[in-house]
Amino acid sequence: MTAVAPARPADPDPGQRGAAMLLVATLLVALLAGGGVALYLQLQSTKGAGMVKASRRSLYCAEAGLATSRSIITLNHVTWPLVLDTDPSNDPSWYPIVGDLDGIAGDDYQVTIRDNDDELPPTVNDRTRDIDLQVFAVARCIQNNNTSREIVELLQVAGGGHLYRNQAGGGAANTGNQNAPAP
Repeated sequence: MTAVAPARPADPDPGQRGAAMLLVATLLVALLAGGGVALYLQLQSTKGAGMVKASRRSLYCAEAGLATSRSIITLNHVTWPLVLDTDPSNDPSWYPIVGDLDGIAGDDYQVTIRDNDDELPPTVNDRTRDIDLQVFAVARCIQNNNTSREIVELLQVAGGGHLYRNQAGGGAANTGNQNAPAP
């Protein structure tokens, strides 16, 4: 006697084999691609925020260096000619001004000076000579070269004394004083 194999049930739709699997795989790839794009955008946003933070920190570092250096630069105005010449070997001991802000080894800022345009035409501007007691202080944060910032400020050495506008008979609020003749 021969064994007869059981009859297979008829396939209700022979053209649809694997179509659901293909649909699920396509949706899975689309979801993974969307997740990858979202992850990329989030990482770029985080990186951008980190760069903004480092840039601001560098700006504040340069500002602190400038604030620290203003008085040093103006008090040493008699040695500006030594600084402005092109020979760095004769620079005074106070120049360039460097400092540490965070207590970690290494300088955080450096401040240098450069001459302003103080010669009047037709005289050619001479960057190695100051004639008006005004120089630019250039403060640069050197703690992070990737986000280094620089600030430039014009410093002026002025004569002593204070301007008192109410002197010479003006009195307080320019209302006159007892020495002024009555109208």
